[in-house]
Amino acid sequence: MSPKTKRGLSKMVLLGVLGVSVGIVIAILALTVLPSPLLPGRSGGYEPTIKVTGGKLAPLELTDKYGKKFTLDQVKGKPVLIYFGYTNCPDVCPLVLQKFKKTIEALGRDADKIAFIFVSVDPWRDTPETMREYVDRYFDPRIIALTGTEEQIAKVILDYKVPVFYTDERGNPVDPAKLPPGSRYFANHFTWVLGADRNHQLILALTPEMLDKEYIDASRYLISR
Repeated sequence: MSPKTKRGLSKMVLLGVLGVSVGIVIAILALTVLPSPLLPGRSGGYEPTIKVTGGKLAPLELTDKYGKKFTLDQVKGKPVLIYFGYTNCPDVCPLVLQKFKKTIEALGRDADKIAFIFVSVDPWRDTPETMREYVDRYFDPRIIALTGTEEQIAKVILDYKVPVFYTDERGNPVDPAKLPPGSRYFANHFTWVLGADRNHQLILALTPEMLDKEYIDASRYLISR
């Protein structure tokens, strides 16, 4: 890992709650929150509850769950829902991925018109095999599950400005790279799903607390643009 990337990752590990606070401020500045309307079954009349203005998805160069290189060029021309988490997440990640699963099922054939991407922020434990077992067994194999080296994941975290900090079971900051194998730790991370249109322009965001219907309508909205 380059010294520059190490410094970036170390800051995320050590800043802890401050990092999350900064992320919240960034999110508030970047997003316009609107009241959620009563929505029809299709995308007609739908407006995102959280609109994102400006910016495109940053380039990705990671490894998919089959051990193959992945870049956003592989989903060129498709809208994207992208979420950052990890397979050992005890709560919010399974919740969001379950919503991805239900959305894919609700979309039917249209599910192939949008890319559902899950990026690990835990390169130390989330191997391609681990990602494949987790996503395919518990959720849906059509979810694109991505991981990478410590350097690659640190770059994604910085490029996407998604706060992450790592703690032990008592909430103390830790550096997973320095822990003994098998150590238990948690990744406290940004929990919103980012939605981009077919040109990969950021359009909207979804939260874990939103209803399945919001995810489904948002996906149809992105497909229709």
